[in-house]
Formats: sequence, structure tokens, C-alpha cells
Amino acid sequence: MAAMAATSWIFVLFCAINLLNYVDRGIIPGAPTQFQYFIEATMNIAVTQEGFYLGLLASSFIASYAVFIMLFGYLSIFMKPFRLIAIGLFMWCIAMVMCGAAKGYQSFGLLLAGRILSGIGESSFQCIAPPFIDDHAPPSTRTLWMGVFFTLTSAGTALGYAYGAVLSNSSWGWGWAYYLEAAAMLPLAYICLMGIPAMYDQPGNTAPTHDHKLDEEQGQHLLQKVPEPTTDRSFWLESYEVMVHPVFLLSVLGSAAFTFSISGLGVFGPLFLIGLGVFEHETEASMVFGALVVVSAVIGTPLGGYLLDLSAHQVHTTVRQYYALRQMAVLMAVGTALAIVAWYGLPSKAWFLVFVALALVFLFATPSCTAIAVLLCVEPSRRPLAVAVNTLLIHALGDVPSPIILGWLKDRYAPNCGSIEVGGAIVLNPRCSEDADGLLLTFLFPLLWMLWTVLAWGVAVVLVRYRLVREGHSF
Repeated sequence: MAAMAATSWIFVLFCAINLLNYVDRGIIPGAPTQFQYFIEATMNIAVTQEGFYLGLLASSFIASYAVFIMLFGYLSIFMKPFRLIAIGLFMWCIAMVMCGAAKGYQSFGLLLAGRILSGIGESSFQCIAPPFIDDHAPPSTRTLWMGVFFTLTSAGTALGYAYGAVLSNSSWGWGWAYYLEAAAMLPLAYICLMGIPAMYDQPGNTAPTHDHKLDEEQGQHLLQKVPEPTTDRSFWLESYEVMVHPVFLLSVLGSAAFTFSISGLGVFGPLFLIGLGVFEHETEASMVFGALVVVSAVIGTPLGGYLLDLSAHQVHTTVRQYYALRQMAVLMAVGTALAIVAWYGLPSKAWFLVFVALALVFLFATPSCTAIAVLLCVEPSRRPLAVAVNTLLIHALGDVPSPIILGWLKDRYAPNCGSIEVGGAIVLNPRCSEDADGLLLTFLFPLLWMLWTVLAWGVAVVLVRYRLVREGHSF
């Protein structure tokens, strides 16, 4: 019972950290006109280049995040995971101060450096938290816990939209959005460093393995029996053994295509909606779009986890992976179709909001299933590394190139959609409406890109089903 209480409060701690991480990610897309104008003023560039540099801010964060999550995932095999989390979070706090100071110093370079450092800091937490939850959550609600955790990624980003828009357009300015985040994260980093019971802070090669079919009493018995550390192997060998699994690769490639689309729309979505006349003002667009994302995520993400727990919590691990893959492939296919229907109705506000809300519910129901499918491809000691490899490939193929590509497309097909100063206020160029067709074309591109996700996950379902049939399982 005491162990259950400990894992519960650690889970709450993880949720708080995750929320703050993703609020940070939402600040820049929540105030696109403010940041576009900052870029133009500090870089002395043409209006037609703003989108590229706005995308670069998002991509630089993701690039450093993707590279260093591999390092932290590898180190977690041999080092205490919560110490790694704490180191990363203290770095993240320093990065927030740098981002905040960039406004006062009018330095794009300082803001870019802060975004790069924040990606490094966040990576330590994001590769360790999902495997910890999957190993220590109660068996009957394990995927639901994962669903709640991933709900906060979407909710945090959406909250960041509103948070960034409100502070950016206030007398405080967007610099204070970063300062306040640093102050909120600092005590959480200290708890990770000093407040975690030793039984939960074991390196991957010394922590007990967890059979997902064990009940809680058996699990507690295993916690008392810590095996001897395994022989250290090279980073490249460990990574190779994770990547050669075909289901792992298909899951990752599908997730990368999905991430490409969601990341690009996350950065430029509010700007597209303002330019198309769906919303008139930046604050309105960010708050309504953010609220829509929050509601859809709160419904969809836990629902996806609950449905998987309902159908698969008493089955063998391999069959559970099949159920996860099947569920996420179906949800993605329906969500993609609804998103394209939402695009077709633009610039009708009611049509767009209704269908995009339905699409997001289906799309947000996939992350917990995806995490389970990836984690069950490898043995328990390699799960943090699997998360790291998964994250590196997703970001290298997904949200590192996506904001830059969409920014370039926006600059090319909607060159009049830059930010200008009118009467002392920073607004989107009123001539943006002349480029409505270009905005629609740019908007459609990431939606169609999600069809690659449907294809990759569909093939993964077929492969696992074929393997299960050969092993004698019936459906």
C-alpha cells in the first residue's frame, strides 16, 4: 500500500513536469505575430523570411532534444534515472531565463540558444518518465495512467498557446512567460534530486524487471529482489538492437509522419486561421484553438488508454502489443479523414471547429497506444533507450524539418502573411487575405502527410497479426 502511494505521488510529479514542459512549447506558436516581428526587428530580414526563422526556433529546440534524449536514454541504463531528470530540469530552468532575457536584450541569438538548451534539458525527463509509468502503474489502469500523462502534453501545449498570447500582448511581454516557468519548475527539479525513494531510483541494469501480468503483491515481492548489474555494452550496440525490430521501425516511422503534421500545425495553425479569416485576433485564435486542443485531448487521450486497458489488460504481452497497434491504426485513419473534412470547410468557422474537434479526439487517443507498442518491442532494461531511439527518429523525420518546411511553404505561397506594426500594435499584415489560396494549400500539406502514418501502422498490424497466427493465437 505504501509503495502504491509512493508511485502515485511520483506520477503526479511527472504530470506537473510534463505540463510545464509543454506549456513552454506552446508559447511561440501562441504568439506568432509577436515573435515574427521580433525576428524581423532583431535579424533585419525581409517580411518574406519571417516564417523560416519562426520555424527555425521550433526546429532547433527539437533537434537538441532529439540528439540528447539518446544520450540520456543510454545513461539511464547505468545511472540513477531521477538524478538524470534533475540535471536536465536544472538546465531547463537556465534555458528559460535565457529565453526571457532575449526579449530585453533584443537578441535572436540568445533566444535561439535558450531554445536549444531547453531541448537538452527536457530530453532527460521525457525518455525516463513513460517507461517508469509503464513499469510501476497498477496493472489494471496502466495504460490509463499513460493516457493521462500524454493528455498533459496536448493540454500543456494548448495552455501554452493562451499563456503565450496573453503575456505577449500584455505590458509584461513574452519574456516574463519564460521567467515564470523557470520559477515554477525549480522546486520540481529539487524534488527529483533529493525526494525520490531509493527503491524507485535504480539504473535500468539493476532495477527489477516487471512482468505486466503480475499482480501488485507479486510486483512488490520483485521490488525486494534486485539482480546484479549486467555487463555494460556500447551505446551503438544497444541502439542497434533496439532499431532492428521491424514493428519498432514501422511504429516510429508512422509516429514521425504524425509528428511532422502535428508539429507544423502547432507552430503555424493559429497564424493560418487568422490569415484565412477564421479568427480576427491573435489572442482569440490562440485561446479558442488552445481550448479546442485541451478539450479534445482531455477526452481522447485517456479514452484511448482506457479502451486498450479494457480490451488487453489480461492478455499476453505480444497480444497486447497487437491490440495497441490495431487500435492506433484505426484511430489514426478516422482522425485523418475528419481532419481533411475540416480543412475542406474552411473558412467556415463552425464547420472547421466541429470537424477538427472530432478529428483531434481520435488523433489524441493514439499516443498511449503508441507508447505501449514501442515499449513492448524491447526487454524492460532497454525501454528508456527505446524511448530515446524512438524520440530521435520521430524528431529527425518529424518536427525538426516540419516547422522549417511549413515556414518556407508559407513564405513562398503566402508572402503577404508577415507581421507589421500599425499604430504601435504588432499585427498580421492585412494583405494576408490576398494569399488565402496559398494558405489553404500550405494547410493541406501536413494533413495529407498523415496518410503515411496510416500506411506504416497498418503494415505493423499485419506483421504482428501474422506472427501471432503462426504462434497459434486465434482471433
